[in-house]
Amino acid sequence: MSYEQEKKEALERGDISERIDMNLLRYMWESSPFYLKESYHSFFRSLNVLQSLSDNDIRLFVKFLHRREFESGEVIFKAGESGYGLYFIQSGSVKIQTPEGQEIVNLEKGKYFGELALLEEGHHRVATAIATDSTVLLGIFKPDLDKMIESYPVLGAKFLKETAMMLASKIGGLQKEFLELKKQLKALEKKS
Repeated sequence: MSYEQEKKEALERGDISERIDMNLLRYMWESSPFYLKESYHSFFRSLNVLQSLSDNDIRLFVKFLHRREFESGEVIFKAGESGYGLYFIQSGSVKIQTPEGQEIVNLEKGKYFGELALLEEGHHRVATAIATDSTVLLGIFKPDLDKMIESYPVLGAKFLKETAMMLASKIGGLQKEFLELKKQLKALEKKS
């Protein structure tokens, strides 16, 4: 069973034990310039996504995340499983591959994947995600997003907007790639 399926079952039972528990004082210390290790605040500030979130928004957002360490080769989710969450790579790397095992992309620190699972009801994963080395992921799952929207509607709306922008960015990249491949195909057809 993949991590995502295990987490889905745990959350359905009401188990939130892996959720990040960060009180305000600890968060303020970790986000100060005197804190030397990378904090959740500095990690999310370094990303190109979630830029509309204020410092306080990030503090609240972190409360809805789950932190999980993966060993090299450990499966995060499998193609065909129902999608359940969005993941941010805090450290390490993740290989996204086809059901046949062909690598699509290798994602590293600061990248994200799985956003469609939060937005599409009944979504099934089209690829498999595997940690390629010792990896730390921060994940948010559908029940966490629902709770965020209920508890902090403005934060929920901002996060949904950012998630839609993540997806739009990926779709834009795919459109460019598609047009380039179409152009190359036409060039090859002319040569034949």
